[in-house]
Amino acid sequence: MINANTPLHAATALSAPPFAIHNADGRSGLLLLCEHASNHIPAQYHGLGLSREQQRRHIAWDIGALAVATALSSALDAPLVFATYSRLLLDLNRPIDADDSIVAHSEDTAIPGNDRLDPGERALRQRALYHPFHAAVARLIDARLARGQATALLSMHSFTPTYLGVSRPWHVGVLAEHDRRLADALLRALRADPALCVGDNQPYAPSQGVYHSMDRHGQQRGLACAMIELRNDLIAQTGTQRAWAERLCAVLTPALARH
Repeated sequence: MINANTPLHAATALSAPPFAIHNADGRSGLLLLCEHASNHIPAQYHGLGLSREQQRRHIAWDIGALAVATALSSALDAPLVFATYSRLLLDLNRPIDADDSIVAHSEDTAIPGNDRLDPGERALRQRALYHPFHAAVARLIDARLARGQATALLSMHSFTPTYLGVSRPWHVGVLAEHDRRLADALLRALRADPALCVGDNQPYAPSQGVYHSMDRHGQQRGLACAMIELRNDLIAQTGTQRAWAERLCAVLTPALARH
């Protein structure tokens, strides 16, 4: 078990790249991100003081999101950039100076390895995780724009059916801030199915600080962008992951044709 006095060394512990790219040369007008794709915590961090069961929970990653994103990437021929470490080390979808960039408490669970984190360790994680990931996304966008390739951004996430005892009715949520071009098209298409409960900036909203990647790489560049949140009990199995990828592919194709 680790505590606040346990020395951690991100420079050596995080020896592998903090991102991977699937289908980098994809010809689609869409670029996919999955910032919470992995629950991997290197052995040197001793699970940040969490049990293996806790490390498999939603607090460590967005369960099912990567599988759906990968299937969608293949179906649309779209590049996908995804994280290879747990968001508990550092959340790539938060500004690095945000309080919840590295959390000492997530939902109902204390994260001992992040409690009273040494400033040097915090800086190491920022250099090892945040900067390389976002630099890779920026390079990919730059290259696409330089060759005149249309580019919209979609960030893939999942959420729990209940949060701190409160049930969440939505099957899927679409998040957007100032630029709603892609989000509004997706909302219209998804809401055409009466069986779906579709949230507009639900169960989260940009005002809660969850829209960092889309703002940084999309809105600030004038690119259409949105986030998708899928309820994780609906994408827990291979079959349902593929079904949701097919559903999203069907609504994204006409939406992208307009942008």
